[in-house]
Amino acid sequence: MRRPRSERMPAGQAGIWHVVSRCVRRQHLLEGSDRRRWLSESLASWLEVLAVDCLGYALMGNHIHLILRTRPDRAAAWSAGEVRRRRVAASMVTDGRPCPPEEVGRGDALTVEEVLEARHYLSHPGSILRSVKEGFARRLNREEGAAGHVWESRYQDVALLDAGGVLACQVYVDLNPFRAGLVEDPSLSEFCSARHRRAVDENAHDAALARLVVRDAAHPLLDARGRPCGAWSWTPESLADLTYATARLIRPGVGALPAWAEDLLPRLGVQVENWVTCQGRPGLASGTVLASYATRAALPGVRRPSDKSGLFGALDGKEPV
Repeated sequence: MRRPRSERMPAGQAGIWHVVSRCVRRQHLLEGSDRRRWLSESLASWLEVLAVDCLGYALMGNHIHLILRTRPDRAAAWSAGEVRRRRVAASMVTDGRPCPPEEVGRGDALTVEEVLEARHYLSHPGSILRSVKEGFARRLNREEGAAGHVWESRYQDVALLDAGGVLACQVYVDLNPFRAGLVEDPSLSEFCSARHRRAVDENAHDAALARLVVRDAAHPLLDARGRPCGAWSWTPESLADLTYATARLIRPGVGALPAWAEDLLPRLGVQVENWVTCQGRPGLASGTVLASYATRAALPGVRRPSDKSGLFGALDGKEPV
């Protein structure tokens, strides 16, 4: 039985999540560059206010993928006054976007309890998803003179618990337009971080969001207290190379993975022989966690989360011995 979201994503806890949200009945309500441009700019405006990083994204015609990292360490470093400004800014929403914090005037100071609650709000993935989706739904219903739900449910979340899970998910998200048959080269994708891995394309409609995608390869993974607990060893450029090589191996089935990836993936617990098959099909958004067998085996509790992706075990779901 899936645990409540409040347990999977505790307030104030550092973590990296792959979140997916689909339009109601999987209708293509995001089609059209104007709608996705609005969505990307709204996401960018919230990232400027919240203590949340974006590590990758793909805005498709009927669903969105985001890789989000919570930064309670950043929220904790803000003064009580800064926390108040940002929390007030997040409550002053116009057309689905928060007020810039620097435009928030003076006001009553927050109590200690209110500051703590605000820090939790500002560093939780749900804050950005709720605000952006609600703003888009209002805009779309107004545009079409309609009423009712636009999104299928809140959102689906998969915890990325180690470097292997992050790398696999970044490639998976960047391959979304390619897998859908929209492009032959992932770097030509629209409204996807794959287009901007080497450098931000300032002429793209999603340039505002692309500028905020974290590109620092040495930025560490964080533990529950926001402390460094390991870093990944790939750069945005090498990630782009791996994504392109994976796409070529999926379709038309030629080429090879970069030598650095052939060496790194096994050390991250990835079954290299399953890499192309798993990246070429839907599925990494299923389950509750994406991580190596060693990481999942070390989790507390009697029941270890299984690998639904096939990347860290056999394709039939059996774990490595």
